[in-house]
Amino acid sequence: MKDQENLQALFAPGGDPGQWLTGYLRTRAHLASQGSDFHCDPACTRPGCKNPEMLVPVSIVDLLGAAGQLGEPVATVYRRYYSLGVFPNERNDWIRVVALRLQKPCTFLKNDLCGIYSVRPLPCILFPEYLAAEGKFEAEARKEHFRDYLCFQAPLLLSPERAGIMVRLKQMWTRETLISSFYLFGHGPCYLDFSNLAPELQQRAQELRGPEAAESLAPNVIPQSVLEGFFLEHLARLQPFAGVEEKIAPLQDRRGEAEFLRLLQDDRLLRRLQQGEGDRAIVFRFAKGKLKAKRQSLLPAEYKYY
Repeated sequence: MKDQENLQALFAPGGDPGQWLTGYLRTRAHLASQGSDFHCDPACTRPGCKNPEMLVPVSIVDLLGAAGQLGEPVATVYRRYYSLGVFPNERNDWIRVVALRLQKPCTFLKNDLCGIYSVRPLPCILFPEYLAAEGKFEAEARKEHFRDYLCFQAPLLLSPERAGIMVRLKQMWTRETLISSFYLFGHGPCYLDFSNLAPELQQRAQELRGPEAAESLAPNVIPQSVLEGFFLEHLARLQPFAGVEEKIAPLQDRRGEAEFLRLLQDDRLLRRLQQGEGDRAIVFRFAKGKLKAKRQSLLPAEYKYY
């Protein structure tokens, strides 16, 4: 209750939303280290920062934090270091979610050190500890993708305090991403169903990797580069994805930043976006040169269209 009163005071006439953002980012940075025994191995070559296949989603909060750290306009920061991308969102089918992402290899990495460490994206803060908090660490450690990650070479144990902090950080991440999507697209997360494009995407994968490599792929596995290439070539210029940079530009102004931060603190909006995410999500399909949206349940195992 006290925190809410403080937020209301910041957004009252004469309040400084930028001051609130500074405090919020400071809280994130504090939680990043509070109660943590995890440290990157000095011998680590930062494969997660360099590997293009290691996708890092970001929120508008991350863009604002990086812009403040670098002393550059947020639109310039977005253009240089971020873009829209498509993410599997822990699904094993053809549905992907569209969100802001960090360009890879990460250009903030200098001499294996993060140049914006205090305001680095929340997924960077969470990795890999959130996997241990959610009981997924051992399974992920067995995957070929993480074979060269030194942080997966030994068990990772979290104290109850640190596990609780991971939950809190994930809650902050949920809020940031849902509100960012609402700000950019006018509703909650935007999903893309690529299933009707499977033959074309598989043909592209074959052309890029060669027939022998393509034959070894499972029918519903398409390289991320192929999916992103198709998205950027055909879909990113269509609504609701078009004009993202123009929507980010007003955040450079104090008034625009304040409007986004008010949305970020709107608990009723957050609940509404959470309620519509899984049961009646907005799913787009690309057909005949157009994006068509339908309400669809994404809850397993049966999907429903509305």
